[in-house]
Amino acid sequence: MAKILSTTQLQQFQSQGFLAGLDVFSIEQCENFRTRTEEFERHHAGDAAWALDIKSNLLFDWVYEFSTFPLLIDIVSDLIGPDVLLTNSIFRIKEPSSSTYYGWHQDAARIEVDPAFVIVYISISDSTTENGCLRVVPGSNQQIEPFHRTGYAERRVARVNKVDESNAVDMVLYQGQVGIFDCNTIHGSGPNNSNHRRFALVNDYTPATAQQSIGTGSGQLVRGSNSKKLWGEEPKPQGSFTQGNIIGRRKILTSYPENVLMGPLTKGQQPSF
Repeated sequence: MAKILSTTQLQQFQSQGFLAGLDVFSIEQCENFRTRTEEFERHHAGDAAWALDIKSNLLFDWVYEFSTFPLLIDIVSDLIGPDVLLTNSIFRIKEPSSSTYYGWHQDAARIEVDPAFVIVYISISDSTTENGCLRVVPGSNQQIEPFHRTGYAERRVARVNKVDESNAVDMVLYQGQVGIFDCNTIHGSGPNNSNHRRFALVNDYTPATAQQSIGTGSGQLVRGSNSKKLWGEEPKPQGSFTQGNIIGRRKILTSYPENVLMGPLTKGQQPSF
């Protein structure tokens, strides 16, 4: 039995591949989270680019705590079952008048995950059409589409070859709301044409019973059990941006380099993170 979501919402997620406008966090929670982030950016300007990137949930106890908020995990459990791994937390911040955009893609295109994981977009600020909100293509979660690889942020990422953008919808969210979508749902976002930061935390939650088509993934067990040991277990961060957390994150990324964001290793390639 679902704890939070209705039968209608569960059916929509299965058929359309996304849910939007779920009220989860308070404005106060979001403002506190934003304050912590911007304090870190001021005090660690040289580290912000990488520290707020892949698996930031291993670096900051406050990111981990935010990402394991009970109501949020209840919702995720309704969608993927009782055994839940937090497999990534990444900041998605678009500066005012930024031309940054994310092309159409499916997160599990290069390394497929079955059963599928879900991606949760937490709107720390309002997310609007003007400031480059997430866009999704309803029903595109049913299969992996042909894709090509391109360079982005020192990584090779997958981009869908052909998308009918007339079917896409804007996932407009108010501060504190979340949007959730299947890892196979085609999504992207446009530039920030506003005078304000578009601020989000994006998390991946994976069933502990899932398997990757290539390599072995890793995650933090945030509910239930990892009894099948299909995923490497990641530690809970101790404090914020400590040396131990930094070393621990590096160890995880080099021990389990074939995660969906970094993609599969090529023949003979060694982890270089």
